[in-house]
Amino acid sequence: MKYPILLPNIFNYPFTYESNLDLKIGEYVSVPFGKNKLTGVVWDKLEENEQKKFKLKKVFKKLKVKPLKKTTINFLNWFSEYNIIPKGMALKLMLLSNNAIEDNIKNNFQVFESNIKNNSIKLSEDQKKSLKEMVILNNKFRVHVLQGTTGSGKTFVYFEALKSIIKKGFQGLILLPEIGLTGQFEQKFVEYFGFNPAVWHSGISKKKKEIIWNGISNGKIQVIIGARSSLFLPFKKLGIIIVDEEHDQSFKQDEGTTYNARDMAIARASFENIPINLITSVPSVETYENIKKGKYGLSRLNQRYQNASLPNYEIINLNNSKLEKTIVVIK
Repeated sequence: MKYPILLPNIFNYPFTYESNLDLKIGEYVSVPFGKNKLTGVVWDKLEENEQKKFKLKKVFKKLKVKPLKKTTINFLNWFSEYNIIPKGMALKLMLLSNNAIEDNIKNNFQVFESNIKNNSIKLSEDQKKSLKEMVILNNKFRVHVLQGTTGSGKTFVYFEALKSIIKKGFQGLILLPEIGLTGQFEQKFVEYFGFNPAVWHSGISKKKKEIIWNGISNGKIQVIIGARSSLFLPFKKLGIIIVDEEHDQSFKQDEGTTYNARDMAIARASFENIPINLITSVPSVETYENIKKGKYGLSRLNQRYQNASLPNYEIINLNNSKLEKTIVVIK
């Protein structure tokens, strides 16, 4: 039979290959391309222009990897059109060095086992109210914004929302704007949940990335904390996306394939039909406009956690002959 195989390169259409295997959309395969052997994915459409008759090459083998879901393929097709890039380049974002990592019994996922422990952290009434508003219709697509001043305990609120998703067997993704935030955030996560999340960013070793990629694909890893690129991991059963500091400009990828990870996260949540929560102290202009239009839900935390006091401010004027400056000093 003939199958459309999309390769992770600057191609905007899949190539047609022959195979005696019973291949389905989303399955990973190894195929010949020129003198090379490449990893591709069975896509949704054959080439439209088949006027010329070519001798078709055959698929080498089907890889032992969980297939890409149809919703993920739809997201990548949309992503390529929206960001004006070839579909092959969109697929490349999903793979690891142009490859899919096959299941390996040697991969040890025990360190990521999601055995949730009890902790002594109690939510305030304000936090409980925000949590209740956040988890309404938590089984389908919905954008909810949690706004609160620094130190108001926003993290504990969405940790509770994530906990219920994990207990149902789904996976969760927490997007952070900066790599430098992941270390401290990971520690806070372990203290709250009692298990290690998988951390994904450019500083992670290739070997560890292979384990995490495979664990996400087969559902053995439930929680990912990562930078922009973690949005494109091949989740088996994604149940929630959380974008922390959604207003941060670092979510904008301006090298290579350009995109705004916050906006693409909202799009992926829509295709997956799952909730997404945007966390912020001061909403971005785009988010604020969507709140005003009623497209996004909104919860506010008006007090700091455990009624901690706000910092004191003092205004100081700096004068010179040419320029007058006003600065604020936090005591």
